Amino acid sequence: MFPGQVDEIARVRAFVRALLQDHPTAEDAVLVASELATNALRHTRSADDGGMFVVRVNDHGDRIRIAVVDYGSNADWKGETAESEPWTEHGRGLVLVNALAKQWGATPEPVGTCVWADLATFAKL
Repeated sequence: MFPGQVDEIARVRAFVRALLQDHPTAEDAVLVASELATNALRHTRSADDGGMFVVRVNDHGDRIRIAVVDYGSNADWKGETAESEPWTEHGRGLVLVNALAKQWGATPEPVGTCVWADLATFAKL
């Protein structure tokens, strides 16, 4: 669990890097976690006073799942998509996630939303 502050993104990267160390997908997982956590802060109540977000890292053998659970939003999300324009200042996070992930998606949680991405480990392809 991380406080909903921008400087926590560096700690998210360090957390994922420490968990995965020499894993073949470690650097991709670090980037994906950073992008998903940044989106949680940019688009949800996670960045509000007292807000938080959770980062989950699960090794399923043939894939690593990176998941970020946010505090939810008061409004319908109309932010970036996997088809964002490459020349815009913002909106490329999910483009990167889409390029790196075997698959990704979002599921509702009791409080907020879980956005997840599965990275192939190449161990059982």
